Amino acid sequence: MATRIRDIFSSPDLATKYGYPLEAHRVITDDGYILEMHRIPYGRYENQHSIKNDRTPIILQHGLAGSSADWVIPGPERALAYILADEGYDVWLGNNRGNIYSRHHRHMQPDNLYDLPAMIDHVLAITFKPKLLFVGHSQGTTQFFVMTSMKPEYNSKVGLAVCLAPAAYTGHLRGPVTQLAKLTYFGVVSCLDHLQIWVGENFGYPEFRARSMWSKFVSSFLCHNDAPTQFLCTNALFLVAGFSKKELNMNNLTVIIGHVPAGASWKQVVHFGQGYMNPGHFRAYDYGENKEKNFKLYQSVTPPEYQLERITTPIALFSSDNDWLATTEDVSMLKSRLNNIIVDYKAPFNSFNHYDFLWGNSAVRVLYPVLLDLLSRYR
Repeated sequence: MATRIRDIFSSPDLATKYGYPLEAHRVITDDGYILEMHRIPYGRYENQHSIKNDRTPIILQHGLAGSSADWVIPGPERALAYILADEGYDVWLGNNRGNIYSRHHRHMQPDNLYDLPAMIDHVLAITFKPKLLFVGHSQGTTQFFVMTSMKPEYNSKVGLAVCLAPAAYTGHLRGPVTQLAKLTYFGVVSCLDHLQIWVGENFGYPEFRARSMWSKFVSSFLCHNDAPTQFLCTNALFLVAGFSKKELNMNNLTVIIGHVPAGASWKQVVHFGQGYMNPGHFRAYDYGENKEKNFKLYQSVTPPEYQLERITTPIALFSSDNDWLATTEDVSMLKSRLNNIIVDYKAPFNSFNHYDFLWGNSAVRVLYPVLLDLLSRYR
């Protein structure tokens, strides 16, 4: 029964359940939004009083509609956050505005451009370090690419950026998610007076909400190990990320369903769709028919491309052929724009999908040793 109710545990609950210390930090962005970060300052077998202040800080940043829970779901010795804490890192888990941990404003501003810079500055201020390490998954990597191209001063604050399932160009998405991408995009450019953007600009953008406690409770019965309906849960996940039943630990399924999605701004989802409908472009958000706002923000009616050539932080890319969301074609396009790739790692198994970088059975054996060796060279 314990397995079935794990999905109601928060990220702090999951960490303390296994004996890891966890701190909650509030971070205020430049536009006044309050985020919550979760810190695991040391491993579960270490004594707080014996910890020296020389631990390297590292930020783990989740993907679209994810949260800090993404990094702890598999449990001790399998979740990257726990592995890094046990390896001697000062681990910080980010939460973007709009997810269940960063909802401290009555009216949410949809642009999360300010989130990652604020989190980096907070971590460096608390730890008194000149730079940190960064690991991002999916949209977490997008945030890094946008930040370091638009705010190049942050290149010197990040010693190494590890990009799992790197997401910049999205013109070659595969699977049913392409229909969602089209839907979100046509919500912007349809002939209905671009209603979605008009509503967002005048009344606030809607939110892609985390599921209610009731739906989580129901899913605990649909998705637990003995439920005959469990295949519905796995199929829904595979429809988004690519099929890899071999890599999915079914014991974690209830926990995953309980934490994903964790909420996001609908504007982020629309931006994702814009990239799909405009292949070959990685550029700022398009306000559609509101050309005046485009021009006011960008000095152009067409949003500008992100200048990836301005990124100087060493970058390690980790990708896979079975990733429907960060496809081989789109990752190749990203690689052609970056000048400072130090590692280009391709998952050795064709079964590896978008979420297996976080939760895959093979990640601990084939992926994390490479990642840990790389981090050790830059810590």
